[in-house]
Amino acid sequence: MKELIQVLGAEMKKSHRLNFHSSLIYFSLLVWPAITYVSAYYSFKPFDLGEYSPLNRFLSAENIGLFLLTGYLGYIFFWSLVQSAWQMSFERYAGTIELIFLSPVSRLGVIYGRAAADLLAGVWLFSTFAFLAAVLVGGVQIAGWWSVPLGLLVLAVSAVIWGGFLNVIFLFSRDSGFLYTILDEPMLIFSGVRIPVAALPCWGKLIALVFPLTYVLAILRDLVIEGYGFTQILPSLGVLLAVLAVLFLFSSRLVILAEKHALKTGNLNLF
Repeated sequence: MKELIQVLGAEMKKSHRLNFHSSLIYFSLLVWPAITYVSAYYSFKPFDLGEYSPLNRFLSAENIGLFLLTGYLGYIFFWSLVQSAWQMSFERYAGTIELIFLSPVSRLGVIYGRAAADLLAGVWLFSTFAFLAAVLVGGVQIAGWWSVPLGLLVLAVSAVIWGGFLNVIFLFSRDSGFLYTILDEPMLIFSGVRIPVAALPCWGKLIALVFPLTYVLAILRDLVIEGYGFTQILPSLGVLLAVLAVLFLFSSRLVILAEKHALKTGNLNLF
């Protein structure tokens, strides 16, 4: 455990020094997500969102601001780790990853340490904006003081496990650019960030099941929009935990297979 904590700390320091070399980086972390959120919010304005609107069956007009805010908060958490995994794939060509694999450190510690470090660095500023915006937008319904911390905990843990899985996939694949393309924009479209999953066609709902963000946003919105209690979210939480367990086990297995493949062939390209 001590070794794992040391690896996590080292990865966090490394990530911070690599990504935050300019004060403008902090500015962009707030401005870009905020502009994206405002753009999505006002894109609904030209449409009729009243009682007879088709969208009204899935989303109340009064809750659009909070719906989009929770959606983009979750998306920023997961998107930052897609970016992190894409950047990590370049370290393979620079030789950094080979040096790490030759050292006695925990492989999973490095992978999940990178995910946790980039998550913390990439979302804290927009999270602050989201809290302030939620106060202004209104409509928050919670069962207790624990609802928001629980929602953020579920979001953070899910994002780190998703990020670790992506780090493994990007690290040992031949074409990381292709993976970035199919994992970024589809996640934004089909996970319920801007449009309720229930409003998607059947094939869109099937695609939504692929992304853990879909389950996380459902739980987060149940907690802060619907005012659900802990027992009411247990079924959704159970499904999410099962998905995360599969991702973690699959990531662990891939790391073992990739290391054996590298020892045998001298090549980190597993697939």
